[in-house]
Amino acid sequence: MLEFLSTPAGRAVLGVFIAVVVLALLDLNYRFFAKALLDFLFALTVVIILSPLLVTLAIISRVKAGKAFETVPYLGVKCKIIYLHTFAGIHGRLKYFAEIFDVLGGKMSFIGVKPLEIADGALMDDKYMERFTARPGIICHMLAGGYDGASYEDMFALDARYAKRRELFTDIFIFIKWLVLLARGEDKSYLGEAEAASYTQTLLERGAITQSGFEQAQKFAADTLSKNEGR
Repeated sequence: MLEFLSTPAGRAVLGVFIAVVVLALLDLNYRFFAKALLDFLFALTVVIILSPLLVTLAIISRVKAGKAFETVPYLGVKCKIIYLHTFAGIHGRLKYFAEIFDVLGGKMSFIGVKPLEIADGALMDDKYMERFTARPGIICHMLAGGYDGASYEDMFALDARYAKRRELFTDIFIFIKWLVLLARGEDKSYLGEAEAASYTQTLLERGAITQSGFEQAQKFAADTLSKNEGR
């Protein structure tokens, strides 16, 4: 056996065996800590590789907008308020490159649920609360299925299912599919109803809530944000 392992074929077999074992261990522990660890390691790698571009974007933003970043509040894990970053003076997709720092800081994941506004969370049914055990993602997990006609309620249910499972190979598939679509230049919506408007706005347009209900949700969000900033 030792003689075989010392040959090129033996080393190849050993390498494959070790890779399989590592992947199996990561998959078994993916939901609990491996996903967060891989997010951090990949985010750190991306920041190092793209540091010239990120610094350039920050400088341009500083010159154009007087600040490098803009922050927008969303609901993160356990419904805690998080502030996600974009480059302040940049338009188009490049502005979202700043979100890599949110992944590095543990607020986001490369793949996760769609970031949800505070007012939206106030109107969401409690049966979907498990979605808040998963971090918001730069890439939404719904890309895997291409749910063009999905309602918000469909998305919340899928979010809860994704949060409960969170599988390594599913995320790998989603990431590869995202790269393929990016290379093709395709910008097909896969978020369904959630692509066009917030949940509160959608409920208002459906007639599920009144203008008063919409304003109450917005006030709740403002009050919650104010209390959070006052801590």
